[in-house]
Amino acid sequence: MLTNSEIFKKLEEFKSVVFDSLEEVGDLDGTCKSLIQEYLTETELLNPMAIVKIQAIIDYMYEQVNIGNWKEVKLYLRKTITIASYLLLLAKTKCTKEITECLVKDMYKVIDFGIMFGCPVDEEPDLLQKCASYLNSLGLLPHSTTEMSNQSEEIVNIDSNKYNAHVVEAIECPSMEHFYKNYIVAEKPVVLKNCINHWPALTKWKDQNYFIKLAGPRTVSIEIGRDYTEAEWTQKLMTIEEFIKNFIFQSNGSTGYLAQYQLFEQIPELKEDIIEPEYCCFSEKDDPVDVMAWYGPKGTISPLHHDSKKNLLTQVVGEKQIFLFSPQDSEYLYPHDHELLHNTSKVDPRHPDLLKYPKYKDAKVYYCVLSPGQMLYIPPKWWHFVESLSISFSVSFWWN
Repeated sequence: MLTNSEIFKKLEEFKSVVFDSLEEVGDLDGTCKSLIQEYLTETELLNPMAIVKIQAIIDYMYEQVNIGNWKEVKLYLRKTITIASYLLLLAKTKCTKEITECLVKDMYKVIDFGIMFGCPVDEEPDLLQKCASYLNSLGLLPHSTTEMSNQSEEIVNIDSNKYNAHVVEAIECPSMEHFYKNYIVAEKPVVLKNCINHWPALTKWKDQNYFIKLAGPRTVSIEIGRDYTEAEWTQKLMTIEEFIKNFIFQSNGSTGYLAQYQLFEQIPELKEDIIEPEYCCFSEKDDPVDVMAWYGPKGTISPLHHDSKKNLLTQVVGEKQIFLFSPQDSEYLYPHDHELLHNTSKVDPRHPDLLKYPKYKDAKVYYCVLSPGQMLYIPPKWWHFVESLSISFSVSFWWN
């Protein structure tokens, strides 16, 4: 088994590029910057007191990035969190006598905090992800398992007539030209079948223990509550193992949902199980495709809302029922008045209150149940309501 010093030396290989990244945090106050520079230059100074000081820098940066609007946060503050998180990894490794389960879990926690609240440095964009992959390759943690619920194996039979809805068209893996002409240009939703049969995820992700073994100690942000429009809705940081054991297999209590989460950027090993659909190439910009994870138990919902980007919602595990409405029907859907919820409707299409929302009766409802291996193309500005009918894992691809 590797020693602390050997792991320290491996992590230290990134030290030179991290040092070069200090140029990217030029606006950082002199005290914090000189301290980071000193520890990167003379790693023999890394001791228990250094751990306290580095953590203090991270805490201070975290306070700064949580002031005001997240989109307006100065990048140098977040890059400092990334750099300091790396430095904290070095210090924790150097200052302990042996590799323990507690230490490894603590290191993962440092990494994930840095990924979630920091941002990539130009010199090494995948700095913390590479540190995590290295630790993962060592197999330092014992793997626990949990009993698999049969909830995701339920056969779902739902009649669209129940909702007075039109069934969304479903077609077998179309040609690029056909998809572009008849759905991208026409801005028309469609279910695509047999387009991702080659994904390893279709087999691997059926077993929830796969996630525990691969990424159990990794920290993620989980949405707690019915949906984001409710007053009691909140978010909580927890490990993937805690999430699976406390929420995936529980039908009572609060709902937990790993929703709209950049899981594949945080844990690249999971990204190896999926392949970006070729249909995403129809982009008006050179921006990369946003890949988001949606993982939760039966009953999770995304309230009726619309997005500004094209969306391929891909079902990997379980089934979801989805209601869609054209942008032309927006006036019948009663969007919230609040600025942050202007793209979200007050109506629940499963049981609309026509006394409260009488115009809804004039809206044209489209409906589908998305099964494993299927993708739903949702054009920009199309309203959609999504409910998990079983334990579910979906991947969405968003692009302009």
